[in-house]
Amino acid sequence: MNQFKKTTKKNEKRRGIYFQIGLIIAGGLTLVAFEWTSPVSLADYPTSFPTEEIEIDFPIIMPEVKIERPEIKPIEAPKKSDIIKIVKNTFEPTPEPTPEPTPEPFFDPGEFKIVEKIVEPKVFTVVEEMPEFEGGLKSLYKFLGENIKYPRREKDAGIQGVVHLKFVVGKKGEIRDVEVLRGVNDAINNEAIRVLKAMPNWKPGKQRGKKVRVSYTLPIRFQLS
Repeated sequence: MNQFKKTTKKNEKRRGIYFQIGLIIAGGLTLVAFEWTSPVSLADYPTSFPTEEIEIDFPIIMPEVKIERPEIKPIEAPKKSDIIKIVKNTFEPTPEPTPEPTPEPFFDPGEFKIVEKIVEPKVFTVVEEMPEFEGGLKSLYKFLGENIKYPRREKDAGIQGVVHLKFVVGKKGEIRDVEVLRGVNDAINNEAIRVLKAMPNWKPGKQRGKKVRVSYTLPIRFQLS
């Protein structure tokens, strides 16, 4: 009997030891299973992943803003008092000061400058409205062609050229102060002066709306046909 009890106790001790050993072995196997990894090659992974861009329109959500409106209080109309108070004037108005006499004006001749009078030239060269032969240039050339008498000797000798004349058109349009700037010879020059002086009066030149004397130049051509 005692021997059976001893055997039973030994078996129980061995069972506890075996149970602990089994737990240790199971835990080790579990750790080995978690740590165990299969080798993976980099070639197994794809080099690039296809991606697609998707545009998503998100609605704009504005925050609700509450506007606090001030409280409007009704304005009460002022009440008119039924009682009228009459206040007596207990003060006298201050008299206005006596105005001082205006001093006499003092004239200082040094403060005033004498304005020089603009002296216009006796004869203008350029004016707002230049003098003009009655009827214009066409009428002028027609008058010259009908009135020039070619000197006989110069015509026979075949002498021709242009006479440049300078003259003044007066305030009434008259021709005056004729001179030769460049001529051909005495006979042709004198004929050009004669025809010029035989002209009727021109339209006088004007400056600021007033008729003035204007210097004018005119070329007269003597040419044999």
